[in-house]
Amino acid sequence: MAVAKLFPSQIRTVAAGAPVAWALCLAILMAAADGPRSYAGQEQTDSAQQPPLLRLLRESRAPYHTVAVQFTQTKRLTILDVTLKSEGMIFFRRPGLIRYEIISPVRSLLLHDTKKAQCYAFTEGRWELLRSPGATAVGRVLRQIGHWIQGDFDTDQKMFLLTVLPWDQGAGCIRLTPRSEGLAEYIQGVSIYVDEGPDYQVRRVVIHESDVDTTELLFGRERRNKPIPEQTFVSPDASEACVDFFRQTQQDDPNDVETPPS
Repeated sequence: MAVAKLFPSQIRTVAAGAPVAWALCLAILMAAADGPRSYAGQEQTDSAQQPPLLRLLRESRAPYHTVAVQFTQTKRLTILDVTLKSEGMIFFRRPGLIRYEIISPVRSLLLHDTKKAQCYAFTEGRWELLRSPGATAVGRVLRQIGHWIQGDFDTDQKMFLLTVLPWDQGAGCIRLTPRSEGLAEYIQGVSIYVDEGPDYQVRRVVIHESDVDTTELLFGRERRNKPIPEQTFVSPDASEACVDFFRQTQQDDPNDVETPPS
């Protein structure tokens, strides 16, 4: 799509209508298309040399069977010379239920129940189900981000090389680099920034689609093991209840955390 033909409404759709990063979805599909590849020997080596941060993150997040978090998503597209921002919220329930909702500037929604995903757009005062062939792939990506937030990196070691780097604002940065050429063609890596203990909260996730194009999720308030509104994972009409969920406050609650701006 030429820049001259890209209207503001289309830019907003790019920012809000495509959950997270389609490039990462394509990468995962490409990796699957390459067929099974054996990394058994390297997995054993990686496990034996697994950095302490991964263990601490997993242990600190293990008690939480539900997590709800607000986020700001920023997509930087160099070819269009634009930076696109959107606000939203994500709800997770183990083992793999997800609600990913963009609240502004254009409302959109993805529900994933571990087997299938459904995408919705809010138009003319109601939610409309979209026929999106890539919805299930996007749902898998979101489920993977859910695993990261909950401290689970075991599956990633089949697809990514994990490296822990220092980060002066927290416990460290977990860098995921694609192992296969097919995957690296679509994504250069993922950087996951983790706060200091005892919570080891994932502060932000940056998907590096190229040297200059990125999609960043900056996480804000996080509520853990709280009663999630009914129909959260099955109905788009739970939207208002989900927004109200974050309006609730409990002082001095260790499972209700407001992350300071990064």
